[in-house]
Amino acid sequence: MNGTTRADYVSANRGRVRDSYILMCPDNLVENSLPHLHGVVARPLATPRVRPAAFGEYLLEFEPGGGGTRPLGAGFENFLYVLDGDGLDIRAGGETHSLTPGGFAFLPQGTEFEILAPGNATRALWVKRRYEEVDGVPAPEPVTGHVEEVEHIRDESIGGTYAPLLPLDERYDMAMNVMRFDIGARFTMVEVHHQEHGLYMLEGQGVYYLGDDHLEVAEGDFVYMAPYCPQYFYATGSTRAGYLLYKDINRDGF
Repeated sequence: MNGTTRADYVSANRGRVRDSYILMCPDNLVENSLPHLHGVVARPLATPRVRPAAFGEYLLEFEPGGGGTRPLGAGFENFLYVLDGDGLDIRAGGETHSLTPGGFAFLPQGTEFEILAPGNATRALWVKRRYEEVDGVPAPEPVTGHVEEVEHIRDESIGGTYAPLLPLDERYDMAMNVMRFDIGARFTMVEVHHQEHGLYMLEGQGVYYLGDDHLEVAEGDFVYMAPYCPQYFYATGSTRAGYLLYKDINRDGF
């Protein structure tokens, strides 16, 4: 963060819980454990306990050698994204994928996975949701890759780029995009739409308009946005801002 501390540019006690959004900051996150994960601190960011959330997202902190004690992910489609550290080994469908920071894996519902941090400490995000089947639409396929190997598409309506980590075709009912914003960039409109969002700040800082509030956000913050929450972002730091964005797509909400 170029020698700048969070206290230099964000106020204390920023966590908020409102009907249409939740802001969680690193100082708000509480240690938890999840079944069948050993040597892993789990920090839930969103689950269906946050009404009306239809997905789960967790910040996972792996000790060296930490991981699953049995296959995980049954009954869900799962997405994993490595934030930092030595990386993770994900074994699924008879294959092992070694993910370094910026690496990701999507596993369709019905595919369980094993997970291990073989080196030093690693942090990752885990997103899970139940797949919404549609008659006549094929099931999605597994996807693995690295954020820097994905095309970053320029979008002047946000003043930056977006990198779709998953195909945007109708087989997939969720999108995971890395959004990057130029210094001083801002949305050209206040968005209101029927999808929900889970947003994890990867870098930089900015101000998010959510509902009727303007909120400072910075690296390490998480925002849940309910359907139809008015939303608008502008980057306010001296470096680019970026976040990993989940949203549900290609379904009509019924």
